[in-house]
Order: sequence, then structure tokens, then C-alpha cells
Amino acid sequence: MTNLFLRCLILLLAGCVTSNTSISNPELEAITTSCQEKLEAIYASGSFPGATASVVLKDGKVVQLAVGNTEQGGRALTPKDRMLVGSAGKTWVSGIVQHLVAKKVLSYDNKAIEWFQNDEWFLRIPNAKDVTVRQLLKHQSGLERYEFKPEFWQELMLDPDRVWRPKELLEFVFDDQPMFQAGTAWAYADTNYILLGMIIERATGQSFYSLADQWINQPYALYNTIPSNRRRLKGVVQGTVIGGQQLGVGPLALSNGAFTYNVQFEWCGGGFASTATDLAQWARVFFSHRFLQGAHLEELLNAVPAPALGPNRSYGLGVILAETRLGQFYGHDGFMPGYLTAMGYFPEFGISAAIQVNTDDGRAIGMPLQEALVELVECAM
Repeated sequence: MTNLFLRCLILLLAGCVTSNTSISNPELEAITTSCQEKLEAIYASGSFPGATASVVLKDGKVVQLAVGNTEQGGRALTPKDRMLVGSAGKTWVSGIVQHLVAKKVLSYDNKAIEWFQNDEWFLRIPNAKDVTVRQLLKHQSGLERYEFKPEFWQELMLDPDRVWRPKELLEFVFDDQPMFQAGTAWAYADTNYILLGMIIERATGQSFYSLADQWINQPYALYNTIPSNRRRLKGVVQGTVIGGQQLGVGPLALSNGAFTYNVQFEWCGGGFASTATDLAQWARVFFSHRFLQGAHLEELLNAVPAPALGPNRSYGLGVILAETRLGQFYGHDGFMPGYLTAMGYFPEFGISAAIQVNTDDGRAIGMPLQEALVELVECAM
């Protein structure tokens, strides 16, 4: 088979090339108009610079939306503009782990210490001898959030060009008392996913970003998704910083086209810049049978209560589960100074959606981003 044929076959299997028979262009245009009007109404009732959004319909057709500007006095946003995705990037980490479990390279119940036998420093990690891959994925390790420790942000802002190694991030929790015994409770922490990234790389001998490209971005045509591994990222628009000012960032995320701190640190805690369209496409793939099947999908969605994320929310293997008026929702939120993201999938309707906002002030939107997704999907039905 030719390379061209193989590529077309991959795209078809990914659900990214779809039939034109289900919804005619006039119908798609009408849906797009309805969704755009809804996004504009959300914008008019809020006080944020702008937003991009996308809805992927059951048959794979894509609605792309944008409203507002890159910043006050800036140009109009377009669906092609990238923003930092924040913790929504954890779904890539989970996807790679799931792939390794399917290949029997990893097991959910592997203890993390199995990959750090020659590292004396690992024993300084809370619950070092007990924590498992599954507990890291579910935020049940008992590890604290290195990413919100004041001393971390002081060092981050003092040296904006510093390239952070994973172990250097983990050092901020060395010798801490565990928040709880591994597996007995739930507490969200990027620290879990830094450890997962190290396990992925040690298990495969490849970099996390290389695997993300090989196993996810290229096969599923997420061509507008890039690693946030440097201060200058092509196509990423300005972010207005409100909440992030408490961390020492702001009032804008970018200065002369470069981030005011090295976003490279986020790595497996989020670690990507993308578009709402790519995020909605990935949600459609990841949270359905297109990426995982049978027992693997069941494991992904086997969740524990996560009240800190909001009422009626639970957390699986890198996925937030919630109940909405459209039924179940599988997705993930994201925060980085200057940006907010929400992406997810509504399994009862086979529709996915994503929204990105170029501010980190959730109050300025006037509603939770998940609710914005619900309202956009309602307009698409």
C-alpha cells in the first residue's frame, strides 16, 4: 500500500474524514450560525477579551467559532489561534499510558518505585514505596501540588529562561508529609503527572512529546497542537492575567511575543498549546471507542468523587466526569496564567466540544466553561 493510501486509512479510522451525506452544507451553515450567535451572547454577557470554540457533530463535521479580540485593542480572534490548554493536556498523558497498558508495557497497578530503583532521591517522595500508576492517574497518590507552592513561582519568575527538569519540579515536595495514605482519598496535583511523564519516558526510551506526536497528534490529525516547551510559541495569542497575578504573573502573559516565564515547566501537567478545534477533535477520539475499547475505556471512566472540582464531579484516569442536562459529560478543564480551557464529549449524543478563553478570570465569563459547552452543543442539536 502507498503512503498516501495508508494516511487516508488512518484518518478514516480516526473519524477525521467523514461522509458528506449526513448533514448538507446549508444545514451545517445553519448550525454554525446558531452556535456563533450563542457564543456572541456569552461574550456580550461577560467581560473577557475573547474566545474560540468548536463543536464536532456526531458524523464528524466541525463547527468552528471565534469571538472578541486577542486583547484590548488587539485584532479579532480566529479559530486558528492557539492558546495554552493547561491541564486539558493531561489527557495526552493518560492516552499514552493507556496505550502502554494495552501493549503490556505498563500495568495500572505497577508501583511507581519500580521505575526508580536506582534513584535514591525517589524515597524522598511522599508515599514513595506505595503509590501506583493508577493512583497517579487518578490523583490518589497523596502528593501535594508543587505547581502552587510560592517558592516554586518565585524561582520560576526570577529566571524566565530556566529550563526545568522533571526532578527539579519534584524537589518542591521532597520530604513533605503525605496528604493521605496512597489510594485512600483524592487531591488534584500536577506532581502526579510529572511522575507519570518520567515513567513513560523510562518505560519507552522516548520523550513524552515524541510519543504524543507519534501516537496521538499525527494519527488523529491534530496538526495545530504543539508542545508548550519554550517561551516563544508560534500562533499563541496574548492572555490577560487576573488570577495568575497571585502567582507573580501579569497583567499579560506575553511580552514582545514571549511568555514572561518559561511555560516549559508544565510538561506532563498540561504542556500543550492548541486550538479549540483540535481539542474538540481529540475529545471525540479519546473519550469514545475510537481510541480505547472495551475494558480500557471502562478503566478510563472508572472514577472517584472529586468534590474540589465542583458539584457532582468525579475523576477517572485523566478525565473529569460530570452530569449535565445533556446527560453524562467526559472531559477536562485547563488553567494557565492568561488562559482557560474546557473540552469534552457528550456520549449520549456523540458530540464533542471545546472552548478556550484568553483570560484566566473565570468570573469574567459569567458561567462555568462546562456550561458554555452545554449551551453550544444545545445549539448544534
